[in-house]
Amino acid sequence: MDVDPIAAAVAAIVAAQCMESLAYAQRGLGLGVRQDIFAEGGAILRAPQRHRRLVGWVGHAVLAVGIVLLYSLFFAAVGNDHLAWWGLLTGAVHAALGGVVVGAWPDLHPDIPGRLAPPGVFYRHYSRRDVITFCVGHLVFGAVAGTVYAAMHPGLPLSAAL
Repeated sequence: MDVDPIAAAVAAIVAAQCMESLAYAQRGLGLGVRQDIFAEGGAILRAPQRHRRLVGWVGHAVLAVGIVLLYSLFFAAVGNDHLAWWGLLTGAVHAALGGVVVGAWPDLHPDIPGRLAPPGVFYRHYSRRDVITFCVGHLVFGAVAGTVYAAMHPGLPLSAAL
């Protein structure tokens, strides 16, 4: 089965919002989650403070599309069946790689010095809640990406999602 870039793009945007909603919901409830991927992304892209979260959101969406295109290549390789479960697996790999990237280059967070400590691998310098939110968020990203991709792909039955 071929890769559908439109299905991948839609799946990516939905999955990225679901992934980040975990952190933002907890922040909104005052639960002490310090990660703010949209503000960080906007800072990485050197956006003015006023537009930082919007630019970060767009940057994160573009990155998510690229990642889900890679996921969809994997989905095609494994036969385009049970994509929510394969998405969960790819989300775990994504979390492992992303967790290292977050900690490996504190320079990716240009506004953090003086305001926040560098996040560390998997955001471990922030809190346990941040680490758990980061890891669970990536699992959610993968499962949602697989499910939405299967639902949007015109050549796949809806049953391919599970």
